[in-house]
Amino acid sequence: MCNVDLNRPNTSFDNKKCYVFDDVCYYKVISRKSTYYIKVSDYHNITLKQTAITLYKKTLHELIQIKSYIKSIEFSDILFIAAPSITSNFNMFDLEKSNV
Repeated sequence: MCNVDLNRPNTSFDNKKCYVFDDVCYYKVISRKSTYYIKVSDYHNITLKQTAITLYKKTLHELIQIKSYIKSIEFSDILFIAAPSITSNFNMFDLEKSNV
C-alpha cells in the first residue's frame, strides 16, 4: 500500500487509487482520450502556476516517460496538462478515485 502524507493543507486525494510499479507509488490521471500515471511525490508539488513535470504512460512491459506541463485549480481535483510545445493547449484531466 502507498504511504501518502495527508498532513498537507489540501487533502483532496484522500480516496484516490494508488498504483505501485517498481516500488514507486503513482496516481492514475485520466481523461476521455488518454491515461497517464503521475508519481505521488510529483503530485504533491503541483501548484496553480504552470510547472514542468514527467508523466508516465504504461505499455505492456514498461512505463514510458513523457515530459509535459501541468497546473491545477484551487479547491479542485482537476488538473490541466499540456504537451511541451509552444502551441499546445491545456487539457482537463482528473485523478482516478477508489471505489471504497
